[in-house]
Amino acid sequence: MKKLNLITRTLLAFSVFLLFASSSIAQGEGTAKSDSHKEHKEFMMKNMKIEHRGEDTTVIIIHHDHDMNMGHCPMMCHKGKYNGHWAGVDFGWNGYVNPDFNMNFPPNQKYLDLNTSRSMTVNLNPVELNLNIAKNHFGLTSGLGLTFNNYYFSNSTLLVHDSSALVAYRLVDQNGNKADMKVNKLSVIWLTLPVMFEYQTNSSIKWNSFHLSLGVIGGLRICSYTKQQFYSRNTTYYLQDDNGKYVGSVDVDNKFTRTHNQYHLNPFKVDATVRIGWSFLNFFANYSVTPMFQNNQGPEVYPWAIGITLIGW
Repeated sequence: MKKLNLITRTLLAFSVFLLFASSSIAQGEGTAKSDSHKEHKEFMMKNMKIEHRGEDTTVIIIHHDHDMNMGHCPMMCHKGKYNGHWAGVDFGWNGYVNPDFNMNFPPNQKYLDLNTSRSMTVNLNPVELNLNIAKNHFGLTSGLGLTFNNYYFSNSTLLVHDSSALVAYRLVDQNGNKADMKVNKLSVIWLTLPVMFEYQTNSSIKWNSFHLSLGVIGGLRICSYTKQQFYSRNTTYYLQDDNGKYVGSVDVDNKFTRTHNQYHLNPFKVDATVRIGWSFLNFFANYSVTPMFQNNQGPEVYPWAIGITLIGW
């Protein structure tokens, strides 16, 4: 019976050994130890020791070393290859500044005033191309992406798209009070292509690596529109210019309207970009070196965007 119990415990220990696949190759064969008080058998393997102490006791001891860490998880490894930080989903805020790098606009351009807290941007970057330059620490990164810019205006204004240059009017009711608007924004969608040089400290383990990227992002505008959402419908609002003169009216049949047009926006853009981060904490900042509107067709402002990477791969 004692031999049968010993065989049973040995089979159980061997089964546990199979479950711990990370223990790899056994370091040694089992050795038997005995004394005058009890039977004591040990089986030594890498990172694990199984002991039979007497007839009714089996002890499994698992040792941890520096090779057993999160870096061996496939989702956190780059397999020792240079892998840039472009692909993923970015989220942040955007706006624009005048040539003096501020957001204070003259009275005739007050329609540019933004609600910055609501003016958000989203980058979807599904394609990434990488070129290793030096020892998998320094390389060139490119790819393709989509950028969604949303500029929420803080004033009740309406951009006019059928003029030779950008024009905006105030929206007021019959008593001269500003229109009660829930949403008033300009949205622009870009197809983007980056060219970035990146330095990273650890190309093998993503969660334990610092990176810094510098470069430019080219953009092709593929869609732009304005959207207004009102708190009420079946209402008439009037267009008022900077001199207080009424120049037209707008009948609001629905609570929101959307108008697709180019609004004299530049069809192309070039952004200077920087990306910096450690592990899964990554930040980005973009500043456009090209003006937002076409020459002599709108105010001279330059877009910016800052944010974080929500998901990267």
